Amino acid sequence: MKLFRKQGCPVSCVGRALEFAVLRASLAALRILPGPVARTIGDTAGAAAGTLFRWHRNRAIENLEQAFPERPPQWARRTASACFRHFGRAIAEAAHAPVSGADPRWKEILSVPDEARVLSLLAEGRGLIWVGGHLGNWEFAATWAARHGLDLASVAHGSRNPRLDAFIQRERALRGNTSIRIDGAFRNLIRALKGGGMVALLTDRNPRDSGVLVPFFGREILTVTTPALLSCVTGAPILPFSCVRDGDRFRYVLRFADAIRPDPAAPRGDEVLRITRAHTAALEQFIRETPEQWQWMHRRWKITPGGRKRAGVSSREPAVPARACEVGQAPAISGR
Repeated sequence: MKLFRKQGCPVSCVGRALEFAVLRASLAALRILPGPVARTIGDTAGAAAGTLFRWHRNRAIENLEQAFPERPPQWARRTASACFRHFGRAIAEAAHAPVSGADPRWKEILSVPDEARVLSLLAEGRGLIWVGGHLGNWEFAATWAARHGLDLASVAHGSRNPRLDAFIQRERALRGNTSIRIDGAFRNLIRALKGGGMVALLTDRNPRDSGVLVPFFGREILTVTTPALLSCVTGAPILPFSCVRDGDRFRYVLRFADAIRPDPAAPRGDEVLRITRAHTAALEQFIRETPEQWQWMHRRWKITPGGRKRAGVSSREPAVPARACEVGQAPAISGR
């Protein structure tokens, strides 16, 4: 509720405390239950959320129909329902996952077919930029870094609930994910890359008023340029990734697309656009393989007036179709 979001409001303070208490109690209950039972409960809760939040479900169906026009309407409805169930199950799986990213049980939960290539890229000493989206269970990807004693830093936007925010950051740190606050993040990310480290960025959220227009499922969307700028400034290659559930079991696969390298001789603006297009195309390819595990309820294709002005698009234009000549080919996906 918006009332709970108002800073300094007594009702807001009570609401946030209640929110955190419910979360902790729910996670504790899920951890006590056997894994299969907890996942079934998560699946059921996700299905219930899809029914309860009808507005978000309808948005997911609409997005699916526009992204996959060749599919029948029944497929879009089934996939939207599967999407809600996936995220419910993902919460239950997170509750049952090992707390530490260095726990040997992660080898049974997370497989990384192409890890030798990632380590080879990291050995170049330029750092490595992981770029992905809210697909599968992206939080689990950081456990691969912890398994190898490596640091993976990501930008933390923070929660309006201080207790919830502290809890989330603590959980991420235990699993090998170092959080960098959004304020001054670019400078800290550059520092991490120049030290030969890795940073991870999720680029599938609506950036509102900044970014460039690139094709995504046949339509152009405003997309952040942070990964491309970091790559151009530091020379670090970009590695698109996905961490998706493998079947119905509590098993995930961390996969990587081909590395995208900056061209230091090319004009900066052209390179930023090329790189952003390339990693967005790779993300689209990952989503096409497991569409039920992506956040279709998000208003990804909405471009705000400020965003249209930033991208040089008239506010009178209702939509910006992607031109076929600009879509290009998605980078090859490795590991399958």
